[in-house]
Amino acid sequence: MLRKYWKYIMISAVIINFISIKGFPMAIGALYLPILFKIIKLQVNLSRGLVDQVNASTFVKGNQTGIIISVLCCIVITILLFKPLGDFYNGLDGILGLLITMSPVTMIIGAILLILTAIGIIQAAKAQFKTVDITKEK
Repeated sequence: MLRKYWKYIMISAVIINFISIKGFPMAIGALYLPILFKIIKLQVNLSRGLVDQVNASTFVKGNQTGIIISVLCCIVITILLFKPLGDFYNGLDGILGLLITMSPVTMIIGAILLILTAIGIIQAAKAQFKTVDITKEK
């Protein structure tokens, strides 16, 4: 089900993470995730004629690990930036100060949306490349 709505979930993740201000690395990470489709397509095109028989699901599975690692890295980078940017965040006032005050809640929602985006993109890639076979022409 997530594969149908991954674009909307991704847009929501980006917006929520930018609103939280502290979650900007997760917002950028969410924008990066759709590159998976291009990477798999590139791998499929490069493999045509080079291998005897492989299907695209091999590339989807291999890149799935990379997506998981990138999501974890985005979350870790976001957390690691709290300390060096703490004075900056504390110095914000007005609307930005209000957003910083709400950031723990919005960051949790943003992290959940980021994870759901990754799951949705992986599901969508599996569905899109399910029937793509790479066979060596003889």
